[in-house]
Amino acid sequence: MKEVGSSYLSFEKKLDVKSLRQLVKQETGLQVRRMDSFTLIALLAVYRAKGDIELSAKSGLYSCADYFSSDSMQSMLIDVHQNNPIKPLNFVASVGNAANYYIANTYSIDGPNIFIGSSKQAIEKNKLLAETDMSLGLIEHAILLVWQEDENQRECWAKIIQDDGFFGERGVI
Repeated sequence: MKEVGSSYLSFEKKLDVKSLRQLVKQETGLQVRRMDSFTLIALLAVYRAKGDIELSAKSGLYSCADYFSSDSMQSMLIDVHQNNPIKPLNFVASVGNAANYYIANTYSIDGPNIFIGSSKQAIEKNKLLAETDMSLGLIEHAILLVWQEDENQRECWAKIIQDDGFFGERGVI
């Protein structure tokens, strides 16, 4: 595997979603209505990392973040425990599926699309998942995303890696 593109973005949390939406739309030309900051920062990070890189039809998306919405997660767990239906927005907010959906749709990623929640060794975990899929011949390109947030900043790292021929049809040569 070799890295062919990368970007890092950091925005102060006080930057409102409307301003971030305008920035993303201005730079990328994408229609980004009704997206949250989590999704917007990732779309911009991938756009910058991708540059002129042509992603193959066999591309995957591997993303990782802390679970930002512990309230939504707690509410979802209570609903499950009480045999109530899960509220769709709690599910989406708790696991980052909305961001992955928009990123995959925007960049035509039809391969594996995985979001994991972790606060430690996030990029390494994403890379291992992508390496496994490359060794199985499932993908030729992978987009790796990691989000971090604290009380002051929102950060997102994006890396694009591609198979460098080290993997054969039956796994590692």
